[in-house]
Amino acid sequence: MDKGEVHQELIHERALILIPILINLVVDLVSKGIPKDPQPYHTSALSGEAWLVELVLGHPDHIHCELGVSAHVFKEITLDLQNHGHRSSKHISLGEQLAIFLYTCVTVLPTRHVGEHFRRSNDMVSRYFWKMVSIFSSELFYSKYILLPFASSATTVHPYIQENSQFWPYFKDVIGAIDGSHIPAAPPLHDHAAYHNRKGSMSQNCLFACDFGMRFSYVLTGWEGSATDARIFQEACASSLDIPHGKYFLGNAGFPLSPGVLVPYCCRESILPRAEIINY
Repeated sequence: MDKGEVHQELIHERALILIPILINLVVDLVSKGIPKDPQPYHTSALSGEAWLVELVLGHPDHIHCELGVSAHVFKEITLDLQNHGHRSSKHISLGEQLAIFLYTCVTVLPTRHVGEHFRRSNDMVSRYFWKMVSIFSSELFYSKYILLPFASSATTVHPYIQENSQFWPYFKDVIGAIDGSHIPAAPPLHDHAAYHNRKGSMSQNCLFACDFGMRFSYVLTGWEGSATDARIFQEACASSLDIPHGKYFLGNAGFPLSPGVLVPYCCRESILPRAEIINY
């Protein structure tokens, strides 16, 4: 077999390999050009509205677990929204709009997952979530549901302390409790290291103080999850946290011992059993 015949044989073998590939490519291009009927995406029998009805009429713990509120509170907020002129849209009820907002806040799930749960598009979920954010941050709602602490609460003794013989007069100067709380966060990729907390997840470490009436008296947000409670408390005292002279908060061992915060006694060697129980 001369060189010409070998060359022809090689071309023939390569053609046998390429022809099926070219045929499949042509068929694929032709099929993509043929218009198809769109396939419905949200086809589940249980819609978001039906799931909400089950929550409201079902076990009281169920709605509290999923939406963070009890059924009567959910109804009251929905009625309050209606009284302020907010209505259901063409495709989604006012109650479901509120449920989307509450469910997103409780679960911290991304828009796509919330949309799957309520059988709604991502655009619709995002639109009504931000609608509720705008409503609840407006003056009408904010002034009704958000009560700023009274200046007198930092100088007067709360009845919870004054009327309890175990606390009075030993804690007559305490004005509340203070602690850090990690709130889940989704920072940009280049900030991931700073937001990793000691448990391995990403969060903001927020500082909260409340009085004995369970009312918040101070909030500081924005610190990375890697920041300690002591560091944030130090910054709060230097910027915006005003603790009256002679008064103090109760804090855990993560806070520094200072005039403004009382932390637990750490030495346990000489503590009696009774003292271990009541020591704070």
